[in-house]
Amino acid sequence: MAEKIFTGVKKSIPYLIMLLVGLYLAILLTALILALAEYKLQITDHFTAILKQVSLRPVHYYMLYLTQKQPPLIIISIVTVLYTLYFGLKRQSKSKEWKTANTDTHGSATWGNVKDLLTQYFTINSKDLSTQFNKSLKQETLKKLQAKGEEK
Repeated sequence: MAEKIFTGVKKSIPYLIMLLVGLYLAILLTALILALAEYKLQITDHFTAILKQVSLRPVHYYMLYLTQKQPPLIIISIVTVLYTLYFGLKRQSKSKEWKTANTDTHGSATWGNVKDLLTQYFTINSKDLSTQFNKSLKQETLKKLQAKGEEK
């Protein structure tokens, strides 16, 4: 039981990291949008200070923007959570598709050996192959091709 929990936690770590990075970027983007709304054309003067302030205290600003009910933060956070859930569920369903029996095969494929290859795939010799090839061609088509080749 503990092993299953540990495995589940271990598999969910990349998605947790992806979620945290997405929420961090949501905070930065919200701060930039709010700064643009406040400073308008003077945004370049305050850009570095705003990014430094927000990036050093992300939890504080996330809670601040959340209590202020800032639409950019709410929208970006919801999109980030939904994307992470979608990505995690899609990844999980793909891994289930590839589960097979305890063999080294997928579906009905089997690994062949040299004897199988020689008996099944290399039964025709080169003379028989050229004879069958010539029989499969229409002789008049072959003659027309040869005539065109001689004209050049």
